[in-house]
Amino acid sequence: MRAHRRPEGEHPMSIDRLIPGNPGRRLLLSALACCALLVLPSTGLATDDSDALEGQLDWGQTYRITAPVAGKIETIEVRPGEHVDQDAALFRLDTRRVEADLRAAQAAIERLQLELDEANREVEKAEDLYDQTLIALREVELARIQQATVAARLAEARAQRDRARADRDDATVRAPASGRVTRIDVSPGQFVNPALAPAVLAVLGAGDTMRVRALVAPERIQSLSEGQEVTITVGEHEFSGTIDRIGWELVGKDEDQGYRIEAEFSPSDDAVLRPGQPARIELRTNS
Repeated sequence: MRAHRRPEGEHPMSIDRLIPGNPGRRLLLSALACCALLVLPSTGLATDDSDALEGQLDWGQTYRITAPVAGKIETIEVRPGEHVDQDAALFRLDTRRVEADLRAAQAAIERLQLELDEANREVEKAEDLYDQTLIALREVELARIQQATVAARLAEARAQRDRARADRDDATVRAPASGRVTRIDVSPGQFVNPALAPAVLAVLGAGDTMRVRALVAPERIQSLSEGQEVTITVGEHEFSGTIDRIGWELVGKDEDQGYRIEAEFSPSDDAVLRPGQPARIELRTNS
């Protein structure tokens, strides 16, 4: 077979070959093709400061709720997904042992208070007899020692009562902040002991403030600053926020390397937001 020979000077994809005819028309179409090449989007990390960063939503702060005292879970007052206010009761432990310790401490206080009153009278009596030179100073000192001993035992009993009261109050586990209960890891009747293995009873996400985490290309990081205002979009909701943190080390690999930033905002009451949702951060560089 004979190979087809292209005429000299003719490019295989030249505009003259594709569009024969009017030279002016060919010139116009060539110019339009060049313009189209100029507006094609580039690949890789954007460097335009007005572009949005794709990030992920997270709680402003996460609390892992543990039991401060040992005991059996008596009741669970909340369910996963429920919103709670600060100091709201989450769990109640069995307080029978604590109540018994409290009654014992109170009884000891009442008994020791009577002993101290008697010791005070003995000291006064001994001092009066000593003033009349009817007893030796040693007798007065012994009365004072007995008075101090009873006073120390009374102070110890009061400390035990205060400790029992604190344990009784801690038997009601309360929310450290307002937020949403994301997980409950215990069941009624389960025994917990923080001295052996501090079990996580539940996880609470503080929803008063939330944050978006995203990566910023190294060439853009110098244009950002903590406290800088941003616009955060989550689904159909849009919020005003600020950059809260800017990382100091590169994370990721190769072309996806960047500095991690966190933008913080306060969601509205009608916005039901969950960690892990995609979010966008509209950056505004400092002038």
